[in-house]
Amino acid sequence: MGELKILDPQAGDLKVRWDPDNEAETEAAESQFNDLIDKGFRAYAVKKNGDPGREIKKFNPDAGALIMVPKIVDG
Repeated sequence: MGELKILDPQAGDLKVRWDPDNEAETEAAESQFNDLIDKGFRAYAVKKNGDPGREIKKFNPDAGALIMVPKIVDG
């Protein structure tokens, strides 16, 4: 199972789960991922062993857990 964790200041923390073998679920998760990237969110692939993840730009249905973080505005 894959999981997209979305840290959203307006809606709160959300989760989208998909089965990589289920085409409809995978397409829905990818669409959500792409919509968030278009809104300025950054995506990070999370490693299962606790090591720091890495930023990704393209959806990977086999990545496991992904965290979506909104753009941080400095001021």
